[in-house]
Amino acid sequence: MLTGDNSSASEPTSVVGDHLSARIRRLTVLAQQVFGDEARAQVWLTEPQPHFRGKSILQLASRGDVARQIEEALRRIDEERIFRDPRGLQP
Repeated sequence: MLTGDNSSASEPTSVVGDHLSARIRRLTVLAQQVFGDEARAQVWLTEPQPHFRGKSILQLASRGDVARQIEEALRRIDEERIFRDPRGLQP
């Protein structure tokens, strides 16, 4: 279940920050591909999600295991869209 908490106490703060920044960049790129628009992707990434106890996708992604699940889901959605539309241009 995607419930993310901020438990990364075993890694130094700078490493955690670097990992989190990289996660956010990856999720942003993937969301933009899926939603076809930067603004829509940002809304999806940052708005509280009722299904996830009011947390945003980016809040959930603060945990590496949850971030990987989100990335995988976005990749699958994007691949499915590409295979449905051979041009891969239209969301």
